[in-house]
Amino acid sequence: MPVTKQTKRPRAASAAKPLVSASWLKPSSWAYSTDPDVLIGQYANLKRQVPLLYLLLIIIAIASLYLMAGAGPFLIIGTVAGLFVAVGTVRMVWWIWFLPEPDQISVAEARSLLHRTTLAVLPICISYVAYSFLLDAYGDPTQRAGVAICLVMTATGCIFCLMHLPQAALLVNLTTMVPYSIYQVVSGNETFLMVALIAAMVTTLMIRVSLNAHEAFTELITSRAELAQQRGKAERLAVENARLAMTDVLTGMPNRRLFLSYLEDRVQRSASAGSGFVVGVLDLDRFKPVNDIHGHATGDYLLVEVGKRLQSIASDTLLVARLGGDEFGLLIDGDDATASAIGSEVITLLHQPFLIDGHRLSLGCSIGFASFPFAGTTAISIFDRADYALYDVKAERRGAYAFFTPELETHLRAETELESALLSADLASELAVELQPIICLDTAKVRGVEALARWNSALVGQVDPTRFIKVAERLNIMGNITTTLFAKLLAYAVVLPGDLGLSFNLSTCDIVSPGTIDMLIATIVDQGIAPERVTFEITETAWMQDYQTAITHIERLRSMGVAIALDDFGTGFSSLSYLSRLPIDKIKIDRSFVCNLAEPGVGKIVTAIMSMCETLGVECIAEGVESMEDCLTLKRMGCSLAQGYALARPMDIANLQAWLEDGNCQPGDGCLQPGLLALPAFAELQNRYPPPRKAS
Repeated sequence: MPVTKQTKRPRAASAAKPLVSASWLKPSSWAYSTDPDVLIGQYANLKRQVPLLYLLLIIIAIASLYLMAGAGPFLIIGTVAGLFVAVGTVRMVWWIWFLPEPDQISVAEARSLLHRTTLAVLPICISYVAYSFLLDAYGDPTQRAGVAICLVMTATGCIFCLMHLPQAALLVNLTTMVPYSIYQVVSGNETFLMVALIAAMVTTLMIRVSLNAHEAFTELITSRAELAQQRGKAERLAVENARLAMTDVLTGMPNRRLFLSYLEDRVQRSASAGSGFVVGVLDLDRFKPVNDIHGHATGDYLLVEVGKRLQSIASDTLLVARLGGDEFGLLIDGDDATASAIGSEVITLLHQPFLIDGHRLSLGCSIGFASFPFAGTTAISIFDRADYALYDVKAERRGAYAFFTPELETHLRAETELESALLSADLASELAVELQPIICLDTAKVRGVEALARWNSALVGQVDPTRFIKVAERLNIMGNITTTLFAKLLAYAVVLPGDLGLSFNLSTCDIVSPGTIDMLIATIVDQGIAPERVTFEITETAWMQDYQTAITHIERLRSMGVAIALDDFGTGFSSLSYLSRLPIDKIKIDRSFVCNLAEPGVGKIVTAIMSMCETLGVECIAEGVESMEDCLTLKRMGCSLAQGYALARPMDIANLQAWLEDGNCQPGDGCLQPGLLALPAFAELQNRYPPPRKAS
């Protein structure tokens, strides 16, 4: 029967005990323990030591019979000694062979056996004392001395063997030394009386030592139990911590750490077995607008529901994990065909609407796949290539899946080369600013210029701004590029007309970076440029990454007189919902609308945007004007500010100065070059569409 354990409170460390104390005389010191571990420990020690006790009694019985040979009636003495030997042998065999092992006895059985063992001391000790009195009556002084030694040795041996059962040890002392001392007092032999008293004192001290040993034994057992309990608790906590460390808290799915751990293991097993597998990286489409419109709590509920749907298709051959944010990982034990089937199933599954708090929310997902070993031979490389395939499919065709291909490998190497070149670039010498004029269509005057970044790398040559800005944001070095370009723009401002506005684009990283904002403000102050001349252009994406931080930084800029323009207006998800709350001064209509003004629907949208800007009291600028026909159309719609190739291309500072000073234009006039003014289309624009009258 298994041992029943009970839970105990951890105890404070006990204070050191004095060498001499009367506490052992208290009844509580002799009470049986109620601790299951102590009871089982006592039983375990008794099972080892009680057989030795009976062996001692057998030896004493035989020795006393030998000492008393010829001194008394052999039949009586021998019979009693034989009984002692027989009973001792039976009891010794019973303790050794018939009692259960400590790990097989119950606490109740152990407690009962301890009580019975204590009670068994009485008949045994009384029998041996009576036998000693019998032998003492027949022996000569020498034999009597031998009997006394045997009795003292019996008591001493029993006390030692029963030291883990102090109640029994005390009973041995009381039932042997007390009667023997009284017997010697009655007999009147001073020598034997002295021996009896000394023996009683020694055994009494042995009882004290036995009790000390038992207390130490009890503390040891208790400490071990507490240590085992604490170790068990620590192990459970370790297991729980390991589980939590490998589990996504929100969805309960395996997390990024577990996914990458499984991926490492899968790479090693596949490399040994020569088998393949596929890694997928999944990203939700249209998830960010849900967070922005309905709140993060709804977004969290949505992620939980997405996790449930993905977990419903998980199996022994498909591990699904949440990697972070709205990104999930797929580890597929199969080939490209298996991955394609799973990709189609997942896209269909997540395309179905979600009902969250009464809202019907539609998502979608894009997936990038990479196959082992064709796309990579290490966990990091295969994961990165799946992520790169996802990046490509999101840029080209959202709501689909794609595999990492040799073409993407070439593109990835080009990106890696570009990253290396950008990290080692001398930004001050390699970066440049080109300026594109912003024209007032009503007055044909130059209202300002927009700074456009250019990078002529010493390693890879001229690089498209869109490419290197994305790389810079990924490498977290956009702040250095922004501050370098802005310093160059303000340096050019010194040689430009003082009434010419300066527009500068801030990236997503810039608007949420306190360090970058501090540097921009410091540059304006150090260069002595009027803040009213500066306009920072920010896309809607930049606002939505960290709305509160962006608002805080924009308010800092506006408080010093800088203007804020919302760039690429109309291409985001939440422009209208945010527009009334954004601290902006200008709106730039995206070129995708301007290039399609001939379409009736687009024209209505542009007209509505301009009407909204007038209502809100903000300037409206059309960008991407590619033809004079667009100028005429915008003029007819009431748009007064525009920029684009039809009006002026981006140019460096020297060409801009020459452009401004060409013909009859004087520095500071801010007029267009005469060649542009002479174009019939622009002249027709001026004649047919004079500046609109202002309401009086």
